Amino acid sequence: MPQVRITVQDPDDDVSRALTAEFLADIGNRYERFGAGSAPSLDLAELRAPDGTWLVMYDGDAPIGCGGLRRCDDHTAEVRRVFVRPAARGRNLARTMMAELEDVARRRGYRRIRLDTGDRQPEALRLYRTGGYQEIADYNGNPYARHWLEKDLAARPGDVRVVARKYDGRLHWHATLPRLGEDEHGVWLGATAHTPWRRGAEPAVFIPATHVVLIPHEGDWVAAFNAFPHRTEIYIDVSDRPVWHGTDEVVSIDLDLDVVRRRQGGEVLLLDEDEFDEHRVMFGYPDDVVAGARRTAEELLAAVRAHAEPFGKASAPWLDMMR
Repeated sequence: MPQVRITVQDPDDDVSRALTAEFLADIGNRYERFGAGSAPSLDLAELRAPDGTWLVMYDGDAPIGCGGLRRCDDHTAEVRRVFVRPAARGRNLARTMMAELEDVARRRGYRRIRLDTGDRQPEALRLYRTGGYQEIADYNGNPYARHWLEKDLAARPGDVRVVARKYDGRLHWHATLPRLGEDEHGVWLGATAHTPWRRGAEPAVFIPATHVVLIPHEGDWVAAFNAFPHRTEIYIDVSDRPVWHGTDEVVSIDLDLDVVRRRQGGEVLLLDEDEFDEHRVMFGYPDDVVAGARRTAEELLAAVRAHAEPFGKASAPWLDMMR
């Protein structure tokens, strides 16, 4: 299966010119007053380093989308020409591109990010609003825009960076989630269907449901509880004991084994035993780590089957907070 990847490219190369032409044609079809020949001018130099970035998204070897970032001032960047080809739409890829552009802006030290859109692009406006953008006043005088939006890129008070690494230290899944609170089971963190998750340096993906993550006070695991209609009610990663670094980061070592409970029928499964066997040899898991992971998996299977807390109703009030 082809894998989505995002690369930095020149905005004036052949692939980028083709995508930009399709973007302008799409805009021209939506707005009678706006044709490709009358597009607001954009200096391509603004989309190149050091002040800008131009990204192209590929599905395997096929280019399927693009997006740019340019400097407005020392603290503000602007998103330009985000586009996904029609055949690739419906897969949350525009949201993936936006997450990539926001990460680039953060790495460049920008504190906020802005963009504009018109009144005949409802899907774009929905994307931006659900992604945390707020309406602001006209900041650029674009006569074709009807909405001007901005997002604060700074970490919010209470946000927690959740990091899972593999046994060799490489970065695995990671995200930044708001802290919802704490109970006898552990610390609960929240996420929506619009929360970006990344595996290593790969483009962001999105779990298609509201979910909460439990970092247990005791236990060698991390659990996610998904709201309806996600087919998996509970997904637990067997790990080492999660370690907190202050109050805003928690790190665990993912040991491959996963315990899940399906929503329909309540089936409880142990997943990725083949990956565990492969990695215990590849990474040289010590015997005590192997035994501990298998013991934890068996204990979790029993607890999840029995609906023992926190795998019964404990997640319900925290999921309710995310609605």
